[in-house]
Amino acid sequence: MRVEAVELRVIALPMVSPFAASHGTVSTRTAVIVRILGGEDEGWGECAALPEPTYSEEYVDGAYLALQELLVPRLLATEGPITATDLPSHFVDIFGHHMAKASIELALLDAQGRRNSTSLSQLFAPHPPGPSSVVPAGVAIGLLETPEALATEVSTRVAEGYGRIKIKIAPGRDIDFVRAAREAAGTSIELSVDANGAYSLEDAKTLGELDAFNLAYIEQPLAVDNLLDHAELARRIVTPVCLDESLTSAVVTHEALDMGACSVVCVKAPRYGSWLEAASVLDHCSGLGIDAWVGGMLDCGIGRAANIALAAHPGATLTGDIAATA
Repeated sequence: MRVEAVELRVIALPMVSPFAASHGTVSTRTAVIVRILGGEDEGWGECAALPEPTYSEEYVDGAYLALQELLVPRLLATEGPITATDLPSHFVDIFGHHMAKASIELALLDAQGRRNSTSLSQLFAPHPPGPSSVVPAGVAIGLLETPEALATEVSTRVAEGYGRIKIKIAPGRDIDFVRAAREAAGTSIELSVDANGAYSLEDAKTLGELDAFNLAYIEQPLAVDNLLDHAELARRIVTPVCLDESLTSAVVTHEALDMGACSVVCVKAPRYGSWLEAASVLDHCSGLGIDAWVGGMLDCGIGRAANIALAAHPGATLTGDIAATA
C-alpha cells in the first residue's frame, strides 16, 4: 500500500487485576496503537512496550517518541507502495526500538490482509499444512503472596477450562508455590514457571528441586544476557529450559539452540521487531523438532488477536499466552 497518513494513539486500560512478576507490577495497561491509512486501505497495529523499562529497555513513552520522531516520518517519506517485507530495509539504520517497529509492521500486515482477504494466520503460515483452525488457550498467573492464594487461583483457572497454566516465580516464592500449583492443577494440566531472569546459576540446586513437579519448562530462569549459564543450568536440571527475554532476533535464537542454552523457545514477535521474523523462528523450530510457543505482553485486543494468529502456526507446538482479557 501507499502510506498517506499514520495515527498514533495512547490508550490506558485498567487491568482486571494487577499482574505481578519479578520485574514489577502492572495495574494499568498503557499502550500505543498505530493506524496506517492509504487510499482505501487501512491497518492497525499495537506496540507491546510496557509502561516502564523493566521487562526490556523499551517502554511506552520511549516507543511513542521513536514512532513519532523516527519511524513514522521515515514511513511517510517512502515513495511508492510499501509492504511489510520491505519495512526492514527502510529502518536498517535505526537501531533497536523493536516493539515500535513491530507495531508498524503489524499495521501493514493487517492492511495487506484486508486488501487481499487473507487472514494474519495465513500470512504467518503460508506453506502446507498451513495454520491451525483451533488455538488452545493458556493463562499466566502473576506472583501471589501465599501458596494458598496461588492454589485458589489455579483451581479457578482450571475450572474455566484452561489446559495450560504458567505461574510466575521468584527467589523465596518458588518451591512451596509450585507444589501448591501442581496439587491444585492435578497431573493432566500442562504447568510451567516463569522466573523473568530472577535467579543465578548459584540457585541451580533450588531450580533443580522443581524437577519433582513435572513442569513443561522453566522460562527465563537466569539473566537475559547470559546464554552460557543457561546452557550450564540446562545440563544440571531435568526440567527443560525455555528462553524469552534473551531471544531478541532469529539469529540469537538459532545460536541459543545450537549452544544448548534452551530446548524450548518462547516466540514474541514484538521482541524480535517483526511478526514475519517471529514466524520464521517458528519455521526453524519446526524443522528442528524444537518445541515453541507464542508469548504475550499483557496485550490489548489488537496485539492479542495477532498473537492468536501467530499461535496458529504449526511450529507453535505448545500452548501459549492465549488467555481472556487480563
